[in-house]
Amino acid sequence: MGMLTYMTVHGWLALSVSDSAFWVGAAAGTHGTAMILMCAVSGVLVDRLNRKWLIFSAQTIQAALGFSIAVLIFTGNITMWHVLVAAFIDGSVFAVKLPSRSTLVLDIVGKANLLRGTAANLAAITLMAIIMPTAIGFIVDRFDVAWAYVVMGTGYSISSLLLVFLRGVQRNQSPTKRPTYQDLKIGIQFIIQTPLIRSLVIMALTAGAFGWVHEFMLPVMAVKVLDSGPQGLGYLMSSGSVGGLMATLVLSIAGDVQHKQRIIILGYLGFGVFLIMFAASPILFVSMFLLAIAYFSAVSFETTMVTLIQISVPDEIRGRVMIWQPLNWGLSGASGFQSGAVAAVLGAPIAIGLGASILTLNGLRLLKSEFKKT
Repeated sequence: MGMLTYMTVHGWLALSVSDSAFWVGAAAGTHGTAMILMCAVSGVLVDRLNRKWLIFSAQTIQAALGFSIAVLIFTGNITMWHVLVAAFIDGSVFAVKLPSRSTLVLDIVGKANLLRGTAANLAAITLMAIIMPTAIGFIVDRFDVAWAYVVMGTGYSISSLLLVFLRGVQRNQSPTKRPTYQDLKIGIQFIIQTPLIRSLVIMALTAGAFGWVHEFMLPVMAVKVLDSGPQGLGYLMSSGSVGGLMATLVLSIAGDVQHKQRIIILGYLGFGVFLIMFAASPILFVSMFLLAIAYFSAVSFETTMVTLIQISVPDEIRGRVMIWQPLNWGLSGASGFQSGAVAAVLGAPIAIGLGASILTLNGLRLLKSEFKKT
């Protein structure tokens, strides 16, 4: 509830305050920059501290942030700098929460059930991603955007309370008393020196920088291209999440599938191809369908990739290796600066299509290489 509300409404708030595609991208870019900066310490924290309480602390801050923005809107004091500061704070704590969640799944379910566990975890998120954007679009359209931030704060508060009841999670013991920078260096070296992990992380980072950046342009697409308003934005986000949910259900039923690398490459390629088609569509219902297929591809690729990385990494450095996740989200957000600028000059469809074209070309290259091996 909390995360999906923020993702749905914060770009809309930036557009409402500024009436500029550039500032929509800037809000996303600020969020992403904060995540990139926090990568320097988030992986080390995840390996050293209790992951459950790291998540609890992050979500408590996010709840307070949601309620604070709501108060600013209700009182008529909201300005663009508030939007940017909120984006920076949310990005900073999310950079810690994201690898904490991924590594906690493995702690609970074990390596044999990791693909199912990761898929089930994402299924819960994508289920809410179907419900919340449409609900938030309705709230914004009928009432006021401030109430969306009340929902955000409430969602994070409930989640933090429920997390208290998760039992049997032991505090992580750091094996040495090395300085933080040395621990971080070990994780980075492992990524660089391990060919499989290096290739997967590069794929993830390109998907974030050139593919997922489209999310921040959805408010612009809804208003400027599809002429559908806040409810149309909710429909777009919900339809994408339907595709993502279908992918997680398929993977959770399939279990420990073979040929994981092929699934990763095909999902990566499909994400690029269907985003290009989405960018070219002027009709809301067609756009919803294409976005659903794009998300099916993307979630198939990312769920399988997270599983393959975690089962290939020693337990004692999993948190540090998983810093690629907040770095990936951070690059996606930071790319909002560039996509916002392109959208302001050439339009949101061009901004989305250019990034998706890069994914498609790289995906075709990887697919050709995979078939050569076999």
